[in-house]
Amino acid sequence: MLRTVLAGLKARPLRLLLSAVAVTLGVTFVAGSFVLTDSVGAGLREAVAFETRGVDASIDATSRAVLDDTALAKARAVPGVAVADGRATVSAPILGPDGRPRDAAATALGTEGLRPYDLADGRFPQGAGEIAMERNSAEGFSPGQPVTVLDETGGRHALTLVGTFSRPTDAGLGGATLVVSQETLRQLSPAATFGEIVVHASPGVGPAQLVADLKKAVGAPVVTGKEAAARLLRETAPNTAGIAKFFTAFAVLAMVVAAMVITNSFTILVAQRSRELALLRCVGAGKRQVFGSVLAEAAVVGAIASVAGLFGGLGVAALLQTVAGQETVYVPLTARTLAAAPAIGILVTALAAAIPAWSATRVAPVEALRTPVESARAGRPRMVVAAILLAAGIGAGVLALRSTVEDGAALAVVAMVALLGATLAAGPLVAGPVVRALGSLVPGQPAKLAALNADRNPKRTAASAAALTIGLAVVALATTVAAGVEAGRSHGIGEQLAADFTVTSVLPARSLPATLAGTLATVPGVTATEIRHSFSGDLGEYGTYQLTAVSGDLLRPTVLSGRLDRLGPGEIAISKDLADQSGLAVGDTVRSLRVVAVYDGVDAPGIDLGFALVDLSEQRKIAMNEENHDGSVLVKVDDPDRARPLLERELAGTPIAKLSSVDEIEEEAAAPLRETLNLMWALTALAVLIAFAGIANTLSLSVLERTRESALLRALGLTRGGLGAALTVESVFVAVLGATCGLLVGIGSAWLITEVASGGGEPIVFAPPWGRLGVLVAAALVAAPLAAWVPARRAGRVSLTGSRE
Repeated sequence: MLRTVLAGLKARPLRLLLSAVAVTLGVTFVAGSFVLTDSVGAGLREAVAFETRGVDASIDATSRAVLDDTALAKARAVPGVAVADGRATVSAPILGPDGRPRDAAATALGTEGLRPYDLADGRFPQGAGEIAMERNSAEGFSPGQPVTVLDETGGRHALTLVGTFSRPTDAGLGGATLVVSQETLRQLSPAATFGEIVVHASPGVGPAQLVADLKKAVGAPVVTGKEAAARLLRETAPNTAGIAKFFTAFAVLAMVVAAMVITNSFTILVAQRSRELALLRCVGAGKRQVFGSVLAEAAVVGAIASVAGLFGGLGVAALLQTVAGQETVYVPLTARTLAAAPAIGILVTALAAAIPAWSATRVAPVEALRTPVESARAGRPRMVVAAILLAAGIGAGVLALRSTVEDGAALAVVAMVALLGATLAAGPLVAGPVVRALGSLVPGQPAKLAALNADRNPKRTAASAAALTIGLAVVALATTVAAGVEAGRSHGIGEQLAADFTVTSVLPARSLPATLAGTLATVPGVTATEIRHSFSGDLGEYGTYQLTAVSGDLLRPTVLSGRLDRLGPGEIAISKDLADQSGLAVGDTVRSLRVVAVYDGVDAPGIDLGFALVDLSEQRKIAMNEENHDGSVLVKVDDPDRARPLLERELAGTPIAKLSSVDEIEEEAAAPLRETLNLMWALTALAVLIAFAGIANTLSLSVLERTRESALLRALGLTRGGLGAALTVESVFVAVLGATCGLLVGIGSAWLITEVASGGGEPIVFAPPWGRLGVLVAAALVAAPLAAWVPARRAGRVSLTGSRE
């Protein structure tokens, strides 16, 4: 049997190559997902190593141990210390070339060997009045040009740009975008203290002794450089868990789609080889041997394709990082990737081929020799399964709409899986009527032949479309939900903010001038201004919460109960989160304030709602201290385009004031989702590509199966072009069937999830991105003829005698 398997592989290289394409693409996705996940960790480790390079000991500041110049001097005086630097980062907004403030931070230039950055161009500052900027933030500035930097009081400092520096992608690590001299840093923030003192040891000094001596001298927590790096890595690493799950989910999707393509391919291969397998049975091969021979072929195909997919995954990972604009591309090849990706490919291929292999053993040898035709029509059991899954999906959907958000989300996922299963099970039942209807709508003989070919074996047609159905269902669901969250945030911001602009401070430690709201109210075109303060408030027995004080009615969050037209003295409106945590409701009293409303809203820059809203006159009564953590002025105008230049002119004398329109706030809130959505599309494109490889595979194998039929059609007068056109139209019919089913399931599931999630804290609306989905369908209809191009050429080369020319 081993020689038989090898001979079969040698005799059918093209047919098996087509199946290998699906395996290769699937493993490419799996390997790429592993590599992308590992690349995040690799980038994080490099950033941590960069941050702690040259550090043999690290001294941390605490509430009891303040690190200042005195502490730094003590550290430098410890025997065995070669170099010690204090690291302090202060807020230092800059004015861009357009004159508008930009958020930035500054740090003092450290000693060479302990700097967590490298010079890119120019030089580092050598004294007061000079500045170096991170390369990515220096856009719009030229070497030698003065850069206006704001200190903690809002004062302006003109510093000359002398160079730029670079560092690895920080992967969540903090860091400065500006480097200045120690003298300049003191000018920007005279009272700044060090967050950390880093120490480089003299040659021959052990870490343990160094740490012990530093603890005695400074009286603050001290750890070795390795311990500091490990701690920083532990603190940042959890942020990568969500990314790993994200990539893993799409890897599973790719392998499910690839498994369906492989199953369909081997089903056709086994049907075409029924005579050969029956002959093996007649000459003494047992069922186990026949079963094993098919699985062995699948395993060989899976092994070869998996190796190719492994290297393809490295390329895909590098390409996606490049497209994402990452400066440093990481392509780590770990033992897990080397072992898991090929193993998954071989296992999935073997499992996908198991059902066709088992079917090959069920037909008696003599019967198979007489009738090498598989059952093409769907039976009653399939109808029963489809009906059960449909009922389960509808039932789960109804329960999801009546359940809480947490339970409803789980039931919504169950409903989607059941509906997708019902669609796949019913595929052979609807494939025939659908392709017949499409054939009647498209004029011409090729369309009629395509409809007859697709209708003759609805199981195969449905199986070819199933992979595309799964891929498009998932991408339609994810795209619609993400667009719904984005639209919900934008809609929520627009609904709750009756103003046209917000003015915020770019310095966290300094509030906007108290008179700014009154000043802006005098600008022509301004119809209303409102002050908003965010502060820590004491709610008595209920605890301390972040609250918001307002002076008007330009903030209008969604009211869940009560009324919230305009807050007055002695009134408080609480958020849904605070109501759930405290049990407070409309009519209750807290700190002599009567609860008049329970609201739900969207937090965004300059319009954060906090856990409760009070009138500005009540802030001093319940505030924990006199300081505002954040403040802004809301501005309503009659014509935003005409008023903006006037507002910017008025704010020119207040450099810490940053003017933002509602559109800019919505864009800032939606930007992270948009990046995720674009990455999602890039990853899903590969899964859809696998589906089209399946369509090409099925059509290519069906061309080989219908050689005599094609020859007969040629003999009856059908041209090569007509025969190729019939296959091309057939591929379009399959793509239309798969795309329609996938979009219906995906959009329907997205609507269900939207309805369930609308009762939660995250605003979400049902707003399908018809433009993106239209592009997706158009791409599917264009890709289908491309997938059929090679099979159509093969069909056109069939001679009138039934053999290929």
